[in-house]
Amino acid sequence: MAGDDGGRAQGGKNRDGGRGRGRGRGRGGRGGGRNSTRGGGAGRKGGRGQSRGGGNDQGRGRGRGNCKSPEQNSSNESPNNQKNDTAKDKQTPKKKNEKDASKNHPPNNQKNDTAKDKQKPKKKNEKDNSKNEQKKVVEGKRNKPKNESSSKKSNNNKKQDGKKSSPFTPLTPSAPPNQPQLTNDINYGRGEKITVLHIAEKPSIAQAIARGLSGPADVVQKGKSLPVHEFTHSSGTSTFPKAPNASSCRHRVTSVAGHVFSVDFPPQFQSWDSVDPAELFTAPVVKKPCKGSVVKHLQDEARGVDFMVLWMDCDREGENINFEVLDCCLHLMKHGGNSNFDRVYRAYFSAINPSDIKKAYNALGKPDKNQALSVDARQELDLKVGVAFSRFQTRFFQGRYGDLDSAVLSYGPCQTPTLGFCVQRHVAIETFTPEPYWTLDLKVLKRGHSLHTTWGGGRSFNRNKVEALVTQCTESDSPVLTVTKVVTKEKKQGRPIPLNTVALLKACSKALGIGPHQAMQTAERLYLSGYLSYPRTESSTYPKSFDIRGTLQQQSSDHRWGNYVQNLLANGHNKSRGGVDMGDHPPITPCRSSSGELSGDMARVYEFVVRHFIASVSQDAVWRSTRVDFELEPLKEKGKFSVSGKELVDPGFLAVLLHREYGNEGEHIDGLRDEEEDEEERAVPEFKEGEVIPLVQDKASSKGGSGNVTVAVSAHCWASLGIKEKMTTAPSHLTESELISLMEKHEIGTDASIATHIENIQKRNYVALGNNRKLVPSKLGLVLVQGYHQIDSGLVLPKIRSDIEGQCNKIAKGLADRDTVVKKAIEVFLDKFQFFVKNIDKMDILFGSSFAKLEDVGKPFTRCGNSRRYLQYIPGPPARLYNKFTETVYPLPAGGNVKQWTGRKCTVPDCDFELCLYSCGQPPRTFPLCPNCYNNSDWSLDSSGTDDPIDREDEHKEKQIQKIAGKTLVLECPLPDHHPLIEEMTVSPDPDSDGVLILDPHLGPKWRLVSTRNPTIVHLPKSIDKLTVMNKADDVLGCHYMKIDFKAGESPLEGGELHHECCYPTDEIMQGVSRVYHGSDRLKATGGDAAEAGVEGTAEEAEVEVGVEDKSF
Repeated sequence: MAGDDGGRAQGGKNRDGGRGRGRGRGRGGRGGGRNSTRGGGAGRKGGRGQSRGGGNDQGRGRGRGNCKSPEQNSSNESPNNQKNDTAKDKQTPKKKNEKDASKNHPPNNQKNDTAKDKQKPKKKNEKDNSKNEQKKVVEGKRNKPKNESSSKKSNNNKKQDGKKSSPFTPLTPSAPPNQPQLTNDINYGRGEKITVLHIAEKPSIAQAIARGLSGPADVVQKGKSLPVHEFTHSSGTSTFPKAPNASSCRHRVTSVAGHVFSVDFPPQFQSWDSVDPAELFTAPVVKKPCKGSVVKHLQDEARGVDFMVLWMDCDREGENINFEVLDCCLHLMKHGGNSNFDRVYRAYFSAINPSDIKKAYNALGKPDKNQALSVDARQELDLKVGVAFSRFQTRFFQGRYGDLDSAVLSYGPCQTPTLGFCVQRHVAIETFTPEPYWTLDLKVLKRGHSLHTTWGGGRSFNRNKVEALVTQCTESDSPVLTVTKVVTKEKKQGRPIPLNTVALLKACSKALGIGPHQAMQTAERLYLSGYLSYPRTESSTYPKSFDIRGTLQQQSSDHRWGNYVQNLLANGHNKSRGGVDMGDHPPITPCRSSSGELSGDMARVYEFVVRHFIASVSQDAVWRSTRVDFELEPLKEKGKFSVSGKELVDPGFLAVLLHREYGNEGEHIDGLRDEEEDEEERAVPEFKEGEVIPLVQDKASSKGGSGNVTVAVSAHCWASLGIKEKMTTAPSHLTESELISLMEKHEIGTDASIATHIENIQKRNYVALGNNRKLVPSKLGLVLVQGYHQIDSGLVLPKIRSDIEGQCNKIAKGLADRDTVVKKAIEVFLDKFQFFVKNIDKMDILFGSSFAKLEDVGKPFTRCGNSRRYLQYIPGPPARLYNKFTETVYPLPAGGNVKQWTGRKCTVPDCDFELCLYSCGQPPRTFPLCPNCYNNSDWSLDSSGTDDPIDREDEHKEKQIQKIAGKTLVLECPLPDHHPLIEEMTVSPDPDSDGVLILDPHLGPKWRLVSTRNPTIVHLPKSIDKLTVMNKADDVLGCHYMKIDFKAGESPLEGGELHHECCYPTDEIMQGVSRVYHGSDRLKATGGDAAEAGVEGTAEEAEVEVGVEDKSF
């Protein structure tokens, strides 16, 4: 999709394409197409020739590659043409199948059918080419039918294909998608000095890379926010693996700070008010720089370098960032053009210790465009679907109800199904009806051991049935209990399997009491500090190349588990058990020892990972298990009972693992079968098969109706039989661990995003975290999910999202086209959105029964200047004033506190609204606030100053919608400095900002001036008795004069004068007795204020900065 207004969108047409040439042995042919880049095609069979592919591009570049034939090196063909040809082969049958599917299936199934149809031609081609060794050869074979046709026919076909689609088209400058090295010229830079630029995802990783690669060379660091580490290797010491004959290699190591670009809509689609949310489904998507300084930094460092090595995290997000970096600076490398990609490499690593860094450096690969495209697809879908639904339902319900406990009623394709799981369990609890049931209770006492047996009949919901069994036993002539079977054997308890991300999150929640989001952040900090391997992985088995012994030796000196590790090394460690290798990263393991420098959650998570790793390569634990079966002879088959127990023989890995159970409720790490997990750790006394235990009725108890039969206490072994009544119990609310398991099972989110989705539903006040890490839905969360079910259950059930994740996985593997997947998913969600809008009244009924309407909420606050009626204050979030007579909403600024200022009116003509006071910052700075002017485009703080009234009105509407949603924090004066209320109180310009100093509306006795745009407070002397801002203003500065009356005997004026008129910025006397204080623009982090501070409140937003006091102005 093409980017608008200079924006970028991966996988779309570029404004800066390139033209390339390809040579091959074969008959030359021409092929044109509407590709976003130009590139040469592979040579045809027969003599020597060239082929060219043209396209609609505005820029040109050159690239060359050699090949012998399409079968031997299909990668020589232009990657974009190659993909288009492949896509064309798929499209012919696909279009037909799509049409058929649309007639026979609803939109939800249409996407899956299309994906299946699209794979059929590919599987056939792959089967025909199964003898080829490389996947690239298979791709080349797919194009063979077109290569054998005439050049004219090929040209026509490509033109037709160009009109259909342009799949897998990269951003400007064009980086070939998923293409291997075209040439591997080890003579590049022979005898010359070359420069290699290494780019990491975070500054800390860049520093680790520089330390790992520099060796004895001196490292020079420059820059602060994104440091650059430079060092040089001569040919005699160490060479760059891809240019070993260079005379010297200068390395520059720097980083980005996460994603370089963010996905958003173009400016014309940003307004909540003027854009129909339905339009967002078909709106273009652009990529905007997260920080312009990062883009400039990358371009400055990449200019003229010979090679580029990308060190992003080895997951899909990392691959996406790789291509964001290439979009910035690929064209700036030495010898510009498409051939630059031939000198771009990707390092694959899972830890940042020196050995892993060097190993990755000596085994460089290529970036994977398909994985980057899968992230682009997911980002676009989440943006369009999430924003469209969120805008609509937020505007609809915030304008009707006043006590909604969330500033934005957000919808998310992953977030909402996550909430749905929590609500589903809550509904099951609320609708659960307890039922009584009965069971036979047989107790056996032998040699001081009291054993509660398990009835083989389970339980019965019919009391008479169980009582009849007891009666049958008591009326028997000789009720005896016979031992029918005794089995004693040793069983092994399997060591835990290696730790992946999902297992870590579940374990931290259940065993350590650390939430998934906090656990993920802690693991990432440990990774960045070099203590743990990469914490985002789906693999749960160690690769063959993993150095288990070396990792154990690092932990052999730790006082907590050092002795155990030393014994394990001496006796030989074990192999890991079970697990799967997903091909991404090794499981989470320790990378170095900790000598006590860690604390808090970092120390706890680190210790858990270390103990788990040691346990995973330890010996299995050995238990001695005993099971005894009994039979009550009068009851025959209905009288079977059993008792079991186990005793630890060899602790094995249990000696080092502190937490023996974590993960799902009832899910053990030992891997025992379900029937074995019920065994209680206890000693079972010795029984012999055929042993008879008498069962005699206690007459006294029988008359009392106890239903027990017993024998005399003096017997060495006796038993009692009774009836035990119990009640069925409701399930408990989902724990974080259980929710993670459900999300993993239904493919909601990825291992890297699961924690974020759980955190989001808590931030939105959809669920609350209860005791034992249980997630309890709020009233708002319940109403939303039940409303979705009333309209369209597909919006909250996990199936559709799971299908989309499956399609994104296919994109990552090169099995599906990104544009096709996005198009089909958008069609499905657009249909659902339109149906949702038409039936929103069904959800409104639920809201009306659970929340109070705006006219019934709030208290009288200030008077409206139009109707002279009192406006009602709705605390929100977001806070707003509401006129129930005109049904008008006046959003209030977020980020501070609003108070009444009784009796004072706005001085703007035709306004006449009563004023409020708005306080923000620490210490608080107070400003006058007119609710009407604050929401008037003429007095907007963010106005661009455009003369076009239509543009100005659009800007105002957008800002107003953001205010309604609570998305804008106002940490300064809410009115502009030229507003009459501010202008009449201005006494000085602010030298530290572009604002002004005004008299604090609180007036005396503590007189002070406050800055409108900066957290600056000027404390005036306490000797002032009265201060008045005069109408007189300075002709140059435009600020008002002050009339000051001092207290008798405390005047700083010469001769003790009590009256003084001054222009503060030019009055040395007043400046000399004033005290300036620089505070914080944030309020103190109290519960209510922090919640009102913004939609996405962060810890940084809640921090209170330490004030800095200056003695002079």
